[in-house]
Amino acid sequence: MSVLETDLIDYIYLDDDATTPVLVVSDPLTWTPPEDQHHLDVLRDKLNAQIAFVETGQIKGVWHAYAGGVVRVEVVARCRLTEPAAHFYVLAREVMSTANMDLRFQLLDA
Repeated sequence: MSVLETDLIDYIYLDDDATTPVLVVSDPLTWTPPEDQHHLDVLRDKLNAQIAFVETGQIKGVWHAYAGGVVRVEVVARCRLTEPAAHFYVLAREVMSTANMDLRFQLLDA
């Protein structure tokens, strides 16, 4: 699974504190033009799907004990962010924070 499959949750786990659900997005795409716009589009769609997963209560189907606390989304990527991609993440973090979600970016060590 990856960022390209917007209708699926790639991976989910509970953080070390055992109270914070973490939704992991696998992002193997590059930020090289002209693919960069497609990358932004599918990433936006994937993150919107993560928000919907939480807001519609589907997350309770996976974590029955989830009572509405913060949910973290970690995007694990193989390519460093470009300036436009970094700007996208700033905006996405703002949007996701209004849904009680925390967005993080992690560069996969190769």
